Amino acid sequence: MSDSSPNDAVLKLSESHHDWEAIASCELFQGVQPTLLKDLIQKCSIQVFPAGSSITEPGQENHTLYILLSGHLMVYLAEREDAVLNPDMGFRIPVGECIGEMSIIENMPVSAYVVAATECRLLSIPESIFWDELMSWPEVVKSLLTGLSSRMRRLDKVAIKTLEERLRFEQIERDLKAAAQIQSNILPQEKPLLAQYPQIDVAASIEPAREVGGDFFDTFPIDENTVGLAIGDVSGKGIPAALFMIRAVTILRASIARLNIQDENLASIFSSINRQLCESNINCLFVTIFFGILDVKTGKLTYVHGGHNRPFLKRVNETPQMIPIPDGMLLGIFEEAEYELAELTLNSGDLLVMYTDGVTEARDRDGQFFMEERVINILDELPTAIASTDIVGILGNRVKHFTQQMPQSDDITIMTLRYHGSPSTAATNVTPETF
Repeated sequence: MSDSSPNDAVLKLSESHHDWEAIASCELFQGVQPTLLKDLIQKCSIQVFPAGSSITEPGQENHTLYILLSGHLMVYLAEREDAVLNPDMGFRIPVGECIGEMSIIENMPVSAYVVAATECRLLSIPESIFWDELMSWPEVVKSLLTGLSSRMRRLDKVAIKTLEERLRFEQIERDLKAAAQIQSNILPQEKPLLAQYPQIDVAASIEPAREVGGDFFDTFPIDENTVGLAIGDVSGKGIPAALFMIRAVTILRASIARLNIQDENLASIFSSINRQLCESNINCLFVTIFFGILDVKTGKLTYVHGGHNRPFLKRVNETPQMIPIPDGMLLGIFEEAEYELAELTLNSGDLLVMYTDGVTEARDRDGQFFMEERVINILDELPTAIASTDIVGILGNRVKHFTQQMPQSDDITIMTLRYHGSPSTAATNVTPETF
């Protein structure tokens, strides 16, 4: 393409009768009163583009509506800014049609090359006039929509497919961003988590592999001495997994509320959650969940396991280990599944690390997994007094370093809890390593 610059000239009707006739005959302005149209175009200009020059290119910002008054314009769709023009993918813009309206309406960069096949004269209408004046005229709005529809019908099969795919992709991208925001908002937002309980230090993070995913974590203030902690991983990726994740979190929260109201056993509540997730599950999605209830005064942790990864427990001055887990299959597949409870007691300074398989199953360039052993080694190196937020960051960064910038294949979710114990316990159990 040529780098030739257009020649600008302010339109004078008395000197440009041919241009006025071309403008007045444009489909876009049909039905508009001539006096209004003449007032409008006095605020615009004529631009002349030499043959071979480009009017727009992918990635550029555009704030002008162009109307072709004479010449021959070609539009070439492109998937990226540096795409090579493919003559088979182009289509012609006839005299009287406009270009640039989509980028103005969507407030997005240009997505196509528009090239002057011959010398072209174009009426240039600034974006401010487009919105303030043109869009206030019903005749213009109708003509604009009609013109867009007509242009779509004139595209050849390849161009239609390309454009449809791009528009579909852009819509999906917008939907994914909205879904990601909804998904993020449903999870706990406060930092630090459960700050009203000084006996514990809790932090968590999610790094989705896509815009939305199926991992989640949650925290539940149950009463003044009891909190709930949950982490889960939905099968699959994308929107279906995200929707099932939202459903799982909603059911989980509603069910845990019955602990105080109906004094139900945690295992029976988990069975009820599983049955609800099995209902209308036509896509056969499932979710793994680890859920624990911690008495912050005594350190007693009662937990139930639904097919999830075993958490790590790092006791003070001991090697990290994976905690024993009770029987319990993943949720959402088998309605009659039953769950069992297990218990352990946290001492002052103990660290509990929960995670999803995106951590241990992260791969490097050679296809090697991160594995549980690396997590144990990392936790074993940590100083006793390190905050939960720092632990989450260190572990996440180690995973990223291990993968060597390989594309992330799964969501990575980490939640840590450091138990300080009651104020009196914490004061008596401090060791020199804590300082």
